[in-house]
Amino acid sequence: MPSLLASLVATVLFSTLIAGFLSALGFGGGFAINLVFSQCIGLSIALSLMGVLRATLAPLPRALAAAAGILIGALGGGMLARLLTGVGGSSDGVHEAQSLLLGLVFGGIAAVFFWLRERNANLRRELQLREMARLEAEKQSLAAQLRLLQAQIEPHFLFNSLANVAALIDADPARAGRLLDALIRYLRSSLQRTRAEGGSLGDEVGLLKAYLDILKIRMGERLDYAFEIPSELLGRDFPPMLLQPLVENAIRHGLEPKLDGGFLRVDAKVTEGCLRIRVVDDGVGIAEAPGEGVGLSNIRARLAAIYGPTARLEVASKVGAGVTATLDLPLEAAP
Repeated sequence: MPSLLASLVATVLFSTLIAGFLSALGFGGGFAINLVFSQCIGLSIALSLMGVLRATLAPLPRALAAAAGILIGALGGGMLARLLTGVGGSSDGVHEAQSLLLGLVFGGIAAVFFWLRERNANLRRELQLREMARLEAEKQSLAAQLRLLQAQIEPHFLFNSLANVAALIDADPARAGRLLDALIRYLRSSLQRTRAEGGSLGDEVGLLKAYLDILKIRMGERLDYAFEIPSELLGRDFPPMLLQPLVENAIRHGLEPKLDGGFLRVDAKVTEGCLRIRVVDDGVGIAEAPGEGVGLSNIRARLAAIYGPTARLEVASKVGAGVTATLDLPLEAAP
């Protein structure tokens, strides 16, 4: 509808210009009569051409139909103008010549104009379809990439946990049994979460608590932890298995090597237009800049795939003072 209205407005303006041009040259019976003739012929031809060009026709039949539309529009518009103005055929044939001139000039220009307009519209539709197909292909590729990255994290946690069970079987069979039972309960409850494409921060926190409960069975008093997350943030969308690698690294590289163990804190707040989540431990720390292990590489790859450049992961460490891993996620983006 907006395209049709724009075409009719363009036709009215162009017809007005023709009427002024003919009046300046002294044709017809003045500007008012020329304007009526121009508008009637112009609109008649335009409507005929729009009907022809919107029809699904081969190139040759469309060209023939357009020529017929120009002729019919010129004759029909001229007859309508004569009825409206009361100006009939004159001895010098001025208005008949005017009708023919308007029909040829306007019809030729209008045919090219509407043909170009229709072609551009078709090209835009084709580009939109191609862009939609490209975006859909990228979406499918992104989904496959995220599933692959996530699949790399799940065995990492599972194998580490089973290794812990194996290490305790000889040393403390009772604790190994409790750890195995806790691991089974954790895997059973978390399977749906780890396979999901989305979820909430509260879901992630629930899994982390279950995960840390498993580790506490093995480490005993050497491990203590706390979550400092406002309740209003727990319902926010959050990708699955994004925090667990950070907690896992804090345990493996920070608290386990420390003779007395230590404390782990996970906190979250909204600041500077983003959701900031920190995983802080007071373990042994790292002497040099933290490396890019599988866990950190996967997190950065997933952040780039889900949020683009608007999300970041920073890891800061100091020997003897532990490690702080900070996630900044944009508030408006949804995973």
